[in-house]
Amino acid sequence: MPKSKISRPQIIQVSLKTLANCQSLDQFSMRKVATTLQIDASTIYWYFESKQAILQAMADEIAAQISFPDANLDWKTQLTQLFNNLFDVYTTHPHTAELMIETIPSSEVRLALMNHIIGILVDAGFSETQGSAAMSTIDFFLTGLVIDLSKERQFRTEINDKQAAYLHEQVTQIHQITHDEHLVHMQNSVKSRNSESAKQQFEAGLKLILKGLVADKEG
Repeated sequence: MPKSKISRPQIIQVSLKTLANCQSLDQFSMRKVATTLQIDASTIYWYFESKQAILQAMADEIAAQISFPDANLDWKTQLTQLFNNLFDVYTTHPHTAELMIETIPSSEVRLALMNHIIGILVDAGFSETQGSAAMSTIDFFLTGLVIDLSKERQFRTEINDKQAAYLHEQVTQIHQITHDEHLVHMQNSVKSRNSESAKQQFEAGLKLILKGLVADKEG
C-alpha cells in the first residue's frame, strides 16, 4: 500500500487493534502493524520515529476517550464517575494499563486529564499535595487491578483449557491451605473476589480510598 494511502490516525487505530490481538504489550511490534496495513514497516517511520512514539500516540488516543463528569456534582461523585470512566476505557482496550505504564504522560490530553483530577480535589478544599497524592494512589490501584484481573483471566483460560496443569494445582492448593489452616479471612476474601465482578471490585476499592481522603481532610 503506497504511503499516500495511509494516514497517522489510521496507523494508530490499526496499532490498537494489533495490540488487542497480542498476548502482552511486549508482543506488539511495528512490523505486525505494517503487515496488517499491507505496507513495508519502514513506511511507518514516515509517521512515527520509533516504537515508543507509536505507543505514546496509542496511549493518547485511549486517553482522549475518557469523558469528564459534570463539574456541578460534588467532588466524590465527580471522582467516582471519572475513575469509573477510566476503568471502562482501560478494560475495553486490552493491555491499556501496561501501555500507560510504558509511556510518558507528556501530551496535552493526558496532562489535562491529570490536571482535571487534581483540580477536583483542590476545589473541594484539599491541598495540591493531597490532590496529587490521591490521584497517584487511585491510579496505582486502578492500573494494578486491571493488570491483575487481565492476568487472572489468562490463568483461568489456560486452566479451563487444561493447558497448564501446574496452574490448576496452585489454585487447588489455595483452597486446600486456607481450609486446612483455618485461614478464615483468606477464605472470605477468595469467596468475595469470586462473587464480585471486576467493576464491583474496583468500585469497592475506590470507595475505601475516598473514605481515607475524607478522614485525612478532617484529621
